[in-house]
Amino acid sequence: MTKLKFGLIADGNRRWAKSKSLSTIEGHTQGFQTVKDIVFEYLYNNDKFDTLVVYTFSTENWNRSPLEVKNLMDLFENVCDSWKEDMIKKQVKVIHAGRKDHIPKSLTKKIIDLENETKKFKKFTLILCLDYSSHDEIRRAVKKGGNNFEKYLEVPSLDLIVRTSGEQRLSNFCLWQASYSELIFYDKFLPDLNNNDMDKIMAEYKSRNIRKGK
Repeated sequence: MTKLKFGLIADGNRRWAKSKSLSTIEGHTQGFQTVKDIVFEYLYNNDKFDTLVVYTFSTENWNRSPLEVKNLMDLFENVCDSWKEDMIKKQVKVIHAGRKDHIPKSLTKKIIDLENETKKFKKFTLILCLDYSSHDEIRRAVKKGGNNFEKYLEVPSLDLIVRTSGEQRLSNFCLWQASYSELIFYDKFLPDLNNNDMDKIMAEYKSRNIRKGK
């Protein structure tokens, strides 16, 4: 049986932090913790799924304040370091989708090292979209493959895309891969997500009449 692929538009970290009088980076840090401890663990232990794709930083996010961007780049480096052991232990292949020429060289090295150390694993795949936008991904794929660009896309077609925080848009995430995705816009900030919410999301997905054009 073909396993399912889950896309997450990780949204609401800054608003969550503001609502609790915390700093922006504290919101992003808690958001990443939720991705790891709630979303990833839930899907990893669900035999119907084999891939989680997380939209963490878009090409447009470079327009945020220099301090927030710097803090995010530092956070991404910390994620590469702190998640590595567990990803290897769980035999999870980690892939970076997006550009590597704009992010700090120290982060690029950590990403490449993590990709290389996990590339042989097949049990589950975690794709982190960093300095990513769907338009940019498609443009780069077309330059490589012309009419055969699909095989150069970095993200596979997605069965389900969930966006936290209640916003109802894709924001340049996996536009090609979302052609037959089920979309769920969940009205809760990412850092507040828990296993009960994941159960509700799965119940909603199972209730859909999924035809994919058939």
